[in-house]
Amino acid sequence: MTPSTDERLASIVRALSEVILPHLPDDASLAQEQAQLAIGQLQIIQMQLDNVLAFEREELEDAKAIGQALAAALSGGNASTATLSVLQGSIDGADGSDVRGQTKAIKEAIDKLVPAISKDGADGSKSAMTEIILKYEKVRTQKDRLWFMPFGFDNPETVGPVTL
Repeated sequence: MTPSTDERLASIVRALSEVILPHLPDDASLAQEQAQLAIGQLQIIQMQLDNVLAFEREELEDAKAIGQALAAALSGGNASTATLSVLQGSIDGADGSDVRGQTKAIKEAIDKLVPAISKDGADGSKSAMTEIILKYEKVRTQKDRLWFMPFGFDNPETVGPVTL
């Protein structure tokens, strides 16, 4: 019988915890720390596994939303127009068949849009771009903070509601 993903992750955690970590020398503090970090990461991945696809789909939808807002609000010269065209193409091609790849394509197009608008964006495009990015990224940051809550870096009460 093929082991499940949960069983495989648990097996790796056991190997690191029960075999590798106890056999590291006392003076190998960095190796011990890194092994413990790997164990923690694997445990969190195991805990989040059932929600990864939904999280990544939501991330794609958020990338499409910010991309559409930018494409609708911005204009400019040759560099801006060309980059906006690439952005629109990445949004139009984001059908969810390759969630990670499509999210990455939209984000890369947005990254290239920033210097293009700075170079030859129409009047008001630069300030509109800043406003749109800050508005959408505030929400995305809140969602990411909630997703990474198991790492213990954040308090749920400090994140606040996730609304646009």
